[in-house]
Amino acid sequence: MILKKILFTFVAIGTLLLARNDVPSCYEALKIANPNPSVEKELFILVDQTTPLDKNIMIYTYKNMMKFIKNGYGVTIASFSANSNGKYTDVAYSGKLEALLPESSKHDIAKKVLRKYQGCMNGQYKYAKKKATKALVTVLKGANKNLPHSDIVKSLDDISKHIIKPSNASEKSVLLVSDMIEHSSITSFYSKGRLKKIETKKELSKIKNSGHLADFAGADVYVIGAGIVGKKGYRDAKTLKTLSSFWEAYFSTTNANLKAFGTPMLLENVK
Repeated sequence: MILKKILFTFVAIGTLLLARNDVPSCYEALKIANPNPSVEKELFILVDQTTPLDKNIMIYTYKNMMKFIKNGYGVTIASFSANSNGKYTDVAYSGKLEALLPESSKHDIAKKVLRKYQGCMNGQYKYAKKKATKALVTVLKGANKNLPHSDIVKSLDDISKHIIKPSNASEKSVLLVSDMIEHSSITSFYSKGRLKKIETKKELSKIKNSGHLADFAGADVYVIGAGIVGKKGYRDAKTLKTLSSFWEAYFSTTNANLKAFGTPMLLENVK
């Protein structure tokens, strides 16, 4: 009941806005001082909606998200593609679960209030899990391979500077779900309808000159889906090597720690 009452007074916050939290606070509702309001870890799931995804990628993404639906952790889910046909960068969910009260603090709270607090925190977890799952499913299934462009570079610039960098989480991890094939007004990895040989220095220079060089603020980055063609096709090994080399240089330049680059799958979990 406590959580439901909070929802009626909860005000939706706009996309790309700082301090957004889609999960209502139990501490505020019960007027209990929060001894640890900081976020220990936050996972940013960024989904390129020009990339059709197979079932394995969807399951991997969900399982890794669920590891971050826990007290003191946060999850943000955003989608991007190109500014056309109603598709643009959008935050589908951004929620943080509050840290639990330490045992020493519970002695100072009335038993009646403490029972309400425990019930509210249980409800908070269930609410966050349900809302995050619904948002992730919607985003993962929203891919459209017929979109004419793929603005990965500009989207990562916007998301990193407006969402990832301002986050007050002590540790930040990014799960980027994309084929990683840029095709925009900034640059294109295609030539005459085919994927061209990517010249890393030349492409990075174009990005820098465009003014859309991202800043991931030291976040760990995991990429899944790179080089995928449709739901079952993949690029050849030579193409994947040049694609990987470019993005390794890109993330090194944008203050990110590239932990793994899945072509298309990852064999490790997001940490």
